[in-house]
Amino acid sequence: MDIYVIDGMATAFVAGLLTSPHCLGMCGPIGCAVLPMGKAGGGLTPAIAGYHGARVLAYSLFGAVAGLIGSEALQVFSAQAARVFPWVMVALLLTLAFRLDRYIPKPKIWHRTYARLTTRLRKLPRPLVGIGLGLFTPFIPCGPLYLILTLCLFSGSALMGAQLGFGFALGTVPLLWAGQSGYFWLGRKIPANGLRWTQCGIALAAAVLISWRMLASADGVNGLICH
Repeated sequence: MDIYVIDGMATAFVAGLLTSPHCLGMCGPIGCAVLPMGKAGGGLTPAIAGYHGARVLAYSLFGAVAGLIGSEALQVFSAQAARVFPWVMVALLLTLAFRLDRYIPKPKIWHRTYARLTTRLRKLPRPLVGIGLGLFTPFIPCGPLYLILTLCLFSGSALMGAQLGFGFALGTVPLLWAGQSGYFWLGRKIPANGLRWTQCGIALAAAVLISWRMLASADGVNGLICH
């Protein structure tokens, strides 16, 4: 397996961890409000498990489609994913470090569509509510998700795109699950500024590490000069 594939999956997972507080603020309230309102027929834990399982699957599928589209585009422009992909990862990490994803335009129409969807899902048993919410979560306007899909476009294949989507979704699970389970005391234990600076530091460190590794290799230098 190529080293950039391993780096890509790890970077996607780290990106998921770094953006999980954002996910808790955006998707968390929806899940916390809607999941308990499903009909009787399952506890809250199966509903949360169904939500995250379906969400990971949906992100993986979106990543696969983006990777497939991107692989065709790379062939048209005669670009090699192994050269371009690491630098796109660096751009992703820097964007997250400086919270520039907040300025990515987000279509507002999806908010209304998702609101109508959640109203209908409430009539289903809790596990089905969780699965339905998870499958449609990628349609919620989300800057970090757009960044990951951009990374998938440059991944070079549908398989790699699926792995990136899987890694990103998996990284967002722990904190979001804790929030949906009612463990909001986590937020009171960690100061907001401290968490923000920690996220920034991790993203910057990862970006520097990837850049150093690419610049230290002949391919990285040639990629910068020739492309």
